[in-house]
Amino acid sequence: MPIIPYSFLFRHSILIPEISNLPHKRGRLLNLSESASIPDLTFDQESGNWGKVKVAWNKNGLGIGLKVDQKQHPTTSTDTFQVWIDTRDTKTIHRANRYCHLFEFHPAGKSRGQNKATCTQHPIHRAQADAPLCDLSKIQLWTKFQSTGYELDIWFPASVLNGFDPSLTPQLGLYYAISDSELGDQFMIVDHEFPFEQDPSLWATLRLESLNKKNSDESE
Repeated sequence: MPIIPYSFLFRHSILIPEISNLPHKRGRLLNLSESASIPDLTFDQESGNWGKVKVAWNKNGLGIGLKVDQKQHPTTSTDTFQVWIDTRDTKTIHRANRYCHLFEFHPAGKSRGQNKATCTQHPIHRAQADAPLCDLSKIQLWTKFQSTGYELDIWFPASVLNGFDPSLTPQLGLYYAISDSELGDQFMIVDHEFPFEQDPSLWATLRLESLNKKNSDESE
């Protein structure tokens, strides 16, 4: 095993699709296609990739989908999905600022028998300034439980993400960590040997390319 993980040697920049009709008003909240998939950025073929994450956006907000597979036991209240979002994608600082957000999701709820997804916003440790506390009731959640795991769709309206403005800043910083009572932990890039919980320079960049711009470029 290398002293420095292979994933740490790269600056990850991922093109995220714009889907104008999100979130869906009926049925499943997002139902994102494979074009929205986040690739495995750990380069660790031995660990497996039991958590699949997809991301899409439009001017009204950001959608994130998670599918956890390979479970043999029911999802519990200790299973969590943590998401860090930097609406200004600041890679020149090592401490979070007011544009950096941390949300924690419990797909099966925070208490036994709840079986309903919950969301909490947390301050980021050692941040220069905290993001404003948002109205969590505006974040939409959809879950489906299966014998091998669960699916979770999340819709962040623009109003809950301080600084979200794709026309001004067409990219975001993103990091996620999945914790499962049965399968263990899965990280987007590096694990707890690096301070990803508080250092936005370690997060991946999501490029928010507008469909209008893409169509304009293709017609030239």
